[in-house]
Amino acid sequence: MGKKVKVVFDTNVWISIFMEKRVRDEFTKVRQDLTVYVNEEIALEVSKVLQYPKVSEVLRKTGVSEKDALRILDANSKKVEHTLRLHVITEDAEDDKILDCALAAGANVIVSGDRHLLELGKYKKTKILTPREFFDKLT
Repeated sequence: MGKKVKVVFDTNVWISIFMEKRVRDEFTKVRQDLTVYVNEEIALEVSKVLQYPKVSEVLRKTGVSEKDALRILDANSKKVEHTLRLHVITEDAEDDKILDCALAAGANVIVSGDRHLLELGKYKKTKILTPREFFDKLT
């Protein structure tokens, strides 16, 4: 592959990378072809979700600590400043942080399992794909 794909992973995708071997393996296979972006709001949400009891329990069983997961996120992403305050998704305004990050990064793709984002299909020039669609296109 030539030019790296600029991508923003939704929180649910990051959590899947940490918790599910299959998703982690797919990410590892294509990692060199990606530039993954996060903003502070996404990083904070990932940190919060990692503390949910069910998530913590699954992570413990896989041998991944919250600190390990946050190191993985930090090592595999570039931070962008959160300068925009979009108001696009009225049903769940929290999802706007993903669009904000993608716009600030000039991302080609948002990868999400979130229905509100997926229903958009595209935002400006950024495609919105499920993890399956995204990994299938790259592998």
